[in-house]
Parts: sequence; structure tokens; C-alpha cells
Amino acid sequence: MPISCSQRYWQLLRNSLIISTLTVTLTLIVASMAAFAFAHVKFYGSSMLLSYLTLGLLFPAATAVLPLFIKVRDLGLLDTYFGVALPQVAFGLAMSVLLLRRFFKDIPHELLEAALVDGCSYVKFFRYVTLPLSRPILATVGTITFVNSWNAYLLPLVMLNTDALYPWPLGIMVYQGEYSSEWHLILAFITLTILPTIILFLIAQKHIVAGLTAGAVKG
Repeated sequence: MPISCSQRYWQLLRNSLIISTLTVTLTLIVASMAAFAFAHVKFYGSSMLLSYLTLGLLFPAATAVLPLFIKVRDLGLLDTYFGVALPQVAFGLAMSVLLLRRFFKDIPHELLEAALVDGCSYVKFFRYVTLPLSRPILATVGTITFVNSWNAYLLPLVMLNTDALYPWPLGIMVYQGEYSSEWHLILAFITLTILPTIILFLIAQKHIVAGLTAGAVKG
């Protein structure tokens, strides 16, 4: 039974929100822990590992579509939300780690030294000191990741086969035909689906500016 335009809109919105929220949550968890290790924990090969991670910025997702598809298929995650979210997390980690690491390094090292002297572990310092002080950069990375995931087209196209799981970039393509297009519906859907990203940006604007300008001025 075909669904109405309003039902389809809420379906696409729900799918996009689920995928984007999964991507943001996993990216912040993994990237923040990795960035903290690179910023404060000294271990052999850290600079080489960071340089290797930075190489990920050179390769867009389109260059790895086939191996990604095979790996996601082998994991049994095709046609699932995680099948889209996990590759997006992988391709967003490099930039996220770099942004977070720069902010973490600007936190006074004396705080870490004092915490270690008082018996605080690295894990507790990360949980109770670093994260509360890092809300601006976390908001910045989270917003960038959310917008990139919200607008993603290629990975959902490759990983999803069920129309009921499509996010909005794929969902509006049903109104794009070979010989004609329902432009009034396409434009209406685009207008409505960009509202969540605008609202998110307005809410996090102060933190985004603070996160991007942190460390820009010394002294």
C-alpha cells in the first residue's frame, strides 16, 4: 500500500535522524578517546600513527565503495542503519581526531600532572576533566559530522536496498523520473529536510565558534 507524502516525509526524517545520530555518537566516542591518547599519552610510534591516520583525509569515500560494500556484506550489516553509519564514522575519524587533539593539547598540562599526583587515572581525567572542558569542540565536531551524515548520498545508496530505510537524499529520488520530475515535491522535501540542520546549527552556534577559534590567539 503506497504511503502519503506526509508519511514518507516523517519516514525519511526518522531514518536520517537515526543514521546521523549513530554516526555522531560513535564518531565522538572513538575520536575523543583517540585524540586524548595522541594529546596526552606518550607511546612509541604515536606520531607515525597520527600521520597514518591523517592520510585518511586524502581519500574520499567513493574510492573505497567496493571494499566497503564487501566488508559490510561480510559483517551482515547490509540494509541496516549500522551498515551506513560505520563507514561514515571511519571516513570522519581523521578530521575529528585532528580537531579534538588540537583542543585537548591546549588544556593546561599542569591539570593532568596535578591529577596524576593526586591518584587520578588517565581514564578519570578524560571523563571528569577533559570532556567537561571540551564542550565547544565536541559541539563543533558533532555538528560537522551530523551535517555530513545528513547530506550523505553515496554510502546509503550502496548499503541500503529497502525503501523504508532510505534517508532523505535517497528518498526524494522517487520523485525524479526518467522523463519527468515532480519538482514541487522535490523542492518541498528539500526545504523541510534542511530545517533540522539549520536548527542544530543555531543551537550550537556559540559552541561551534568557540571550538573553531580555540587556540587561535596566544598570550
